[in-house]
Amino acid sequence: MNRRTGTAVGLTVTVGALCFTSLTPAHASPATPTPSPTSIPTASPTPTASTKGLLSPLKYKVSLKGQYQKTNYYCVPASSSMSLSTFGVKVSQSTLAKKMKTTASGGTKGKYALPVINTYLKSKGYKVTSPTDADGNALALMNRVSTNVGEMRKAPVLAVWMEQLPWNKGKVKGSKVGHAIIAYGYDKLANTITVYDPWKPTGGSHTIKASTLAKVLQPGGNMYYISKR
Repeated sequence: MNRRTGTAVGLTVTVGALCFTSLTPAHASPATPTPSPTSIPTASPTPTASTKGLLSPLKYKVSLKGQYQKTNYYCVPASSSMSLSTFGVKVSQSTLAKKMKTTASGGTKGKYALPVINTYLKSKGYKVTSPTDADGNALALMNRVSTNVGEMRKAPVLAVWMEQLPWNKGKVKGSKVGHAIIAYGYDKLANTITVYDPWKPTGGSHTIKASTLAKVLQPGGNMYYISKR
């Protein structure tokens, strides 16, 4: 994946088109934030297609410490670091970026990121895969998020189009701008999902309708879905 980052003027950032590659979650955001961790409030069998989410509570939030990405192209390392922390794995963004072969020009490619995450999870008895069924499908997204967050008490990485997120409307210009965030909470009755966006200018904690979030997922790989090995 390649991207061109333009110049920020006020709150508006111009970003070039991003070429999406299957299994490659978002890798870049268009401004360099200052890292500033913030606190966020607060084992099951692998679910089948018919049982995903059925065993999860109506709502739940995982307790974790939020992170803002350390560079303008560290959204995958930042999101992965937060996700891994819910397994009790402490690893820095810079360490993950090095192992994931993250670069300023190309960001992070899924073919490198996925194996790195799985290396950390192997001893924990978990693995991540990159499904595509939640793109535009709010029910599938809620089922997957509620399984990971509500049943497993873990926070999965989501691959989204940055400029299409509600909190970036009018602030990020471009088409198919790849980005990574994490889901750490949900409410089935309200049909909402709570996410943490590591891009500091507009990021942090946001609660969004599942139907809205499903529409901005990257189709070639929606998320790093967590399951038991």
